[in-house]
Amino acid sequence: MLTITILIFILATFALVSSFAASPESKPILRGVSTVGFVVGILLVMVTMIRIVPVGHVGVNSVFGKVNLSPLPEGLHMVSPLVNTEMVSVRMDEYTMTASHEEGAVRGDDSIKVYSKDTLPMNVDMTINYRPLGSMVPWLMQHVGRNEDYIAKIIRPASRSAIRTVVSKFTAIEAISQKRDIMGAEFEKELNNQIDSLLRNSADYKGDCFMIRVMIRNIDPPENLKKSIEAKLIADQDAQRMQYVLAKETQEAERKRIEAQGIADFQKIVSVGISDALLKWKGIEATQELAKSPNTKVIVIGGKDGMPLILNGDTASIGK
Repeated sequence: MLTITILIFILATFALVSSFAASPESKPILRGVSTVGFVVGILLVMVTMIRIVPVGHVGVNSVFGKVNLSPLPEGLHMVSPLVNTEMVSVRMDEYTMTASHEEGAVRGDDSIKVYSKDTLPMNVDMTINYRPLGSMVPWLMQHVGRNEDYIAKIIRPASRSAIRTVVSKFTAIEAISQKRDIMGAEFEKELNNQIDSLLRNSADYKGDCFMIRVMIRNIDPPENLKKSIEAKLIADQDAQRMQYVLAKETQEAERKRIEAQGIADFQKIVSVGISDALLKWKGIEATQELAKSPNTKVIVIGGKDGMPLILNGDTASIGK
């Protein structure tokens, strides 16, 4: 647009100069053309000075190839027509390295092969969430490149180096289960160190160019380690189940012991409270009650143990 604006100004100037040497009939036409040309040129200059930075971007100004390190924030800005402004995204982006053929920028197995502290090989799938800091975008454009260059030059090499360094500090069992969260936190720290080591030798580097979050999605151990872990888990479950059974049987045995103790205590109390004299007295009371009955009966004195013998029809009983 700047080229068109300059061309319009040249044509308008030429029409204005030509009007001085033109015939009286042509002067008004040439001056009108020159006036319109100047007005259009001025409007185009004003338009070329307007820069609108969209949401989630910053504007990077450059003049004749020299980058201005002060970015333009979101919104409307007025700059010189000679300034070239490039819009750069500062939104969160991601890069996935995985063995899955359906994910990631690389079609195929892009997982990271690492070795644990006990020298066992493992494959790691991970996703790096990152976004450039707006204040550092002009510097990154000057020394690294545009958004598409961040992955190849910074994120990918730094992350692959960092995960190998971190996993080498943990055993295979710790990496896949016991200390996985700790390993993730250490990996983020190591990744930032790796990025710093890549960029610190560049001029005017101030550090902290990116905000980074890491997700370790999967750690695939060797097959023999998988089997040993599964066997250990099964053994642990069997041991826990046996502890439950033993605890249940112990409780049942305790319940039966308490029940038996209660029965024994009851029998002891009853046996202490019952005497021969009490039994004879109860027998006499029963005989008296039977004697009062209107049914036909025969009472013989001198039954067993001195108790009355009661005969009633075909039945004989001894009152006690």
